[in-house]
This record gives sequence, structure tokens and C-alpha cells, in this order.
Amino acid sequence: MIDPVHLRTLRALADHGTVVAAAETLHLSPSAVSQQLTSLARTTGCTLLEKRGRGVVLTQPAKILLEHADAILERFEQAESDMRGYQQGDAAVLRIGGFSTSLQNFVAEAVSSALLRNPGWSIQIDEVESEEAMALLLDRELDLAVVMIAPNRPLLADRRISLEPLIADTYRAVVPRAHPLGALDELDQLSRLAYEPWVLSRHWTSCHEIVMAACAVSGFQPHAAHNTTDFAAAVSMVGHGLGVTVIPMLGLPPHLPESVRVLPIRSNPPTRHIAVAVRSGSAQPASPLAQFRRLLKEVVNPLAAAAAS
Repeated sequence: MIDPVHLRTLRALADHGTVVAAAETLHLSPSAVSQQLTSLARTTGCTLLEKRGRGVVLTQPAKILLEHADAILERFEQAESDMRGYQQGDAAVLRIGGFSTSLQNFVAEAVSSALLRNPGWSIQIDEVESEEAMALLLDRELDLAVVMIAPNRPLLADRRISLEPLIADTYRAVVPRAHPLGALDELDQLSRLAYEPWVLSRHWTSCHEIVMAACAVSGFQPHAAHNTTDFAAAVSMVGHGLGVTVIPMLGLPPHLPESVRVLPIRSNPPTRHIAVAVRSGSAQPASPLAQFRRLLKEVVNPLAAAAAS
């Protein structure tokens, strides 16, 4: 009979590419990983790995087995979730990940409310960018992640992850008050900023991908004069006349300098869609994880209503 632990090891190898990386993810030694994969090959009667250079690649039988493995491991997630909910009763340990503005605007509040309602719970928050959060979720280092839906993020389509929308966060243009555009009440379209120097997020972030995609739809590629992942720093740069930027509503600092104007974008503004992600099957209705997800949506709902108005 196929051991599901060995299936999880095969999945880790497929995700991370090497025995050493899979071992680190699974908190095992490389020799233990190799032994499990050898045992799995013996059980299935198929060659699962082939040497290529200094590494290994999955054979076609291994790829077929992975398709079954994902479905089997999802059912184990469901079983573990049900058993944890029964065994823990009023106790639970949850690990929550999210990007900085999600932590500031609603994750911290949701965690505080959850702990007040459930004194036996223990919850750890980690600030992580969306792509890293998805990988940590699959590696079972996180139980839930708040992520941005952005282009060029293949893990968002991974069927081992269940996504549920939270809020659509629309961007606003931020320009120097002394700039000619600073006299406007709104921008009619994003392309009005096409020939300006921009303050952009770093290229590896989801925010960068979202803004670049919106600019492409508007027919231009912004010139990145400066880069920062901190929205308050971006606003400061704009206030000192170093460029223009766009910032999502949830990312705007609570206190804006007098030297900037924040302008709505009337036509096709950039929008980041924020979702809550869990491993498929892990949030059964009565589980603490499902309870926390419902509470998170309760906290977000007023923000979503305000953003839509």
C-alpha cells in the first residue's frame, strides 16, 4: 500500500527540485528523503526519478502519481482538520501570513478578536509577500495567508490551494501639489502619468506586477525613477517632487503631507484583488481555521463596503 507520507515527500521534491531542498522543507535528512522515495518506487513498481546532471527529474509515472497524490493529500488535510477540531476543543494553534498593509488594516484586528473570543488559541503572524506566503502554505509553514492576486504568480492556480476573495483595493494617483496635475480633482485615465518619473514598488512584488499590467493596458510603460516597497516612503518622495506614484487605498498613510494630492483615477484604475488562501481541505466548517477565516471576513466587510462606495 502506498504510504501518504511518501507521497508528501514526492510532492516536496517536485515543488523544490532537489532532494536537499525537499529535505529542508520536510525537516528531514536528505538520506531519509531518498529512502522514502526509494520505498515509494518499490511499492508502485515504477521508476520515479531519473538522474540528470547532478540532480534528478521526475519520470512520467511520477508525474501521474503526483496527480493522485494531490487529491489524496487534500483528503488527508480534511481528515486532519476534522480531528484537530475534535481534539483541540477550545485550543488551537494557527500560523497566519500576510503582506504589510493587510496586517495593518485587518489581519491584526482579526487576530486580536479571535484571541479575545477564544482564550485557548495561539496565533502567530508572519509578514510575507504573497508569492512567498503561497510557498509557505504548501510547505505547511503557514495555515492561512492573505495574498494579492497578481499576474505571473503560478502558485495562485495551484489546485492544492483554496482562494476566497476578501476585498478589491483600488489605486489612487499621488502627485506633487505643485505639479499641474495637482490642480485636478481626479485623473480621467492612468495614461496622464505616462511621461512622468515614477516611484514604483520593487520589481519582485505583487504591487509592481499589478501596476505594470495596468500601465500596459493604458498603453505605456512607466519610467521608474525610484523604487521602494514602503508606501509612506513613496508618498514622501512624491511630496519632495521626485516623481509620481499610484498607491492602493489601504496603503495610503493616515497622515498625508500638504505637499501631495491624492487623485481618484476615473477610467480603469489599477486594482489589487486581495484573497485569503488555505490549503485545499484544511478549513473544514467546524475547524478553528474556518472560524478564523469567517472572522477575517467580518473585519474586512466594512472596508470592502467603503472601498466600493
